[in-house]
Formats: sequence, structure tokens, C-alpha cells
Amino acid sequence: MALQNRRGHDIAGTSLIDWPITYKELRTYYEIAERRLGVTRRNGVPGLPASNNFKVMYAGAKKLGYQQVHTGHLAINSRAFDGRSFCIQQGFCVQGCKIGAKWSALYTEIPRAEATGNLDLRVESTAIRIEHGDTGRVNAVVYRDGQGREQRQKARAVCVAGNAIETPRLLLFSSSSKFPQGLANSSGQVGRNYCHHITGFVWGFFEQPVYSWRGATIAGVVEDELINEPKRGFAGGYRMELVTLDLPTFPLVGLPYGWGRDFTSIVENYRNMAGMFINGEDLPRSDNRITLDPVVKDAFGLPVAHIHVDDHPNDQALRKHAQAQMSRMYEAIGAKRIVLGPTPPATHNMCTARMSANPRDGVTNAWGQTHDIKNLFISDGSVLSTAGAANPTLTIVALALRQAEYIVREMKEHNI
Repeated sequence: MALQNRRGHDIAGTSLIDWPITYKELRTYYEIAERRLGVTRRNGVPGLPASNNFKVMYAGAKKLGYQQVHTGHLAINSRAFDGRSFCIQQGFCVQGCKIGAKWSALYTEIPRAEATGNLDLRVESTAIRIEHGDTGRVNAVVYRDGQGREQRQKARAVCVAGNAIETPRLLLFSSSSKFPQGLANSSGQVGRNYCHHITGFVWGFFEQPVYSWRGATIAGVVEDELINEPKRGFAGGYRMELVTLDLPTFPLVGLPYGWGRDFTSIVENYRNMAGMFINGEDLPRSDNRITLDPVVKDAFGLPVAHIHVDDHPNDQALRKHAQAQMSRMYEAIGAKRIVLGPTPPATHNMCTARMSANPRDGVTNAWGQTHDIKNLFISDGSVLSTAGAANPTLTIVALALRQAEYIVREMKEHNI
């Protein structure tokens, strides 16, 4: 579900627009992506097993009358698939999937691409500039290789996939006399409308051990609050997702403080702890943006990304409602204590080179092709027009599959 302008144009302080693509147009590519990634609870693929942490979530959700509660649609093998093993429920997934049950381009798509002989992978390289010719079409990428030497790769087309921080950064510092505001930025929208999902933890502590780290640590979701129901005091919706953090990460990310007797008590009760996380739809704001830092430079002397984010009151109201509901879930099943965790700085970075029907409102068209430069494409979460309330990977993959077909077609017709 994505909150769109036709429903939210009267929300002051936002820069909401409609997507230039419909769900009907994208559905086929969602289905291809789900089959390719082996998504659970789709196409006959069973869901992941219910961990103790999920059983606690499920019991609390049912007490509150929630109906859409399950272990999730995840690209983690619940059975052997695609030459990879099934999830063995080892836990501590934040540290990475130790047996490769989780889909990752690193060990699925990239090896396949290399096997075709058509991929030349330049590892440990950093793009520092995209160049263009007199016509304005891009024609090369300048990068530093693993030894720091400057290299130049000619290109018929360029696809940028640095996601919502590094993609606008690269476009902005690829400015020239023809594109003084940066590449593809005649609208001034590159880097703007940054979204990162509304987040926040809730931890419930019980009399008996939960052992929340056992099993796939994110395999659980409550989807009943995805609806757009302004009577709740905010627009948009959210998912409640299962979460646990390993002990080294927990005090760094999951707690509002890190010292003293009370903090020690929480850590000592780690085995009795259950956890949930908000994944909520935040609203795009023009001033929430990525710019080039005027002072701080990276190792190559280029300005680092400066990230500015202010919560909209709607974001704050959604977070308050979500944490209250998750607290009620734990209270309903006898939690002896509930602790609200902090708001992490970001989860899923999106929308900083967004799609738009009108070039003045965004950076690309519905194909991720930049409005200004026809052979320059954006191929990551930057192109999302709004954030939605679901993890964005499947949408990014679906859009990339659709874009790839478009690029092939345009090249064959010599439009690129």
C-alpha cells in the first residue's frame, strides 16, 4: 500500500505525488521476482517455521483481534531452492545468512551474470563522475579502481544503482557547464523527498524465556494496520514486524540508553525478551534531502553526502500509534515489562530520484529513465515515488526487471 497524492494532497508540508505506473502494470514483474527469489507463501512455497518470538507476537495479535498475522513473505528458503539450502533456523540473522538460504544478488545474480561472459565486474572501485558529450547524452563513467587509480569506462547507457544516498550524490557532483545543478536535475528534485520508513522498537519482557534469537529473526508480521484510516489520527499505514538483535547490536541500536542498573537489568533479561519493529509509511518532504557537504570530503576529495531529515507530524502520530499497539499486544499476554526502543536513523532509503509523470516533480519517468538524459537510468530504491509500508526490495527488483526489458527494446530500436 502506498499513500498517493490523490488521497493526501491536502497534507500540509508534504511533497506527495502519484506514481506514474500502476500496480496492474507492475504485477507481472512482481510475480517474476517472487518466483526468481523463492519468496515464501507464494507460488506454493511454504512459509518459514514459527519461532518462539513469533508465537509471542501471534498470541498478542490475536488477543487484540488482528487477523493478518503470519511468518511473512520472505526471500529466505523454507525448502532447498535455486541450488541453495533451506533456512536451518540458526538465528542471529542480523549478522548475515551463514548458509546462503537468504536470496542475495551477491551469490545469486552476480555469479549467473559472470557465467554468461557478459559481465566485467570491477571490484573495489568507486564511481567519481559520470561524463557526457556535446549532445548531453552520457558517454562514460570515471572511477577509481582498487589501487586508487583513475579509470574511464565508455558507455552507450549508464544505470546508476547506489540507492537513495549515493545515487543522488553521484548525480550532484557530476555537474558540468551544461548541467550546473548536477545530472538529471533540471527539476531540482535530485536528492529531495528522502524517505526512510517510520521505525521504532518495542521490547516485551516475560517471566519465562523466549529465546528470541532462535529461528529466522524477522519471520513474523502483522498487516492489519496497513490500511489508510485517518480516524486513527494519521494518514498511511504500517506493518508490525518481528525483530531481535544480537547482544553486541542490541545496546547500540535497540535501547534508548546504555548505562546504569536499569540498563543492566534489561540485558540480564535478554533471554526473556520478545521484540517487534515498526515499518511505517513516512511522507515525502521536499526539504528532507541529500545534498553535498560543503566541508567534509571523502578519500578522493569529493564531498560526502549530507542527509537532512525532519519528521512530519503525521510520521510522529503513526509511530506513537504503532508503539502503543505493539505495547498492548505484549500487555495482553502478560508481559512484566515493556521498553520502547529508540528511533534508528534510517532503515530503507528511498525516493531521492523519484519517478514522476511530470518532469518538474521528479527525476525519472516510469521506466527509471531520467527525464533530462535519455540514456541515463536509475535502477534502485531512489526511484520510488512514495515509500509505502513494506520492505522495498521486491519493488526494486520488479522495477529493475521491467527496466531491463525496456533498455533492451530501446537499444534494439536505436533510441539509446
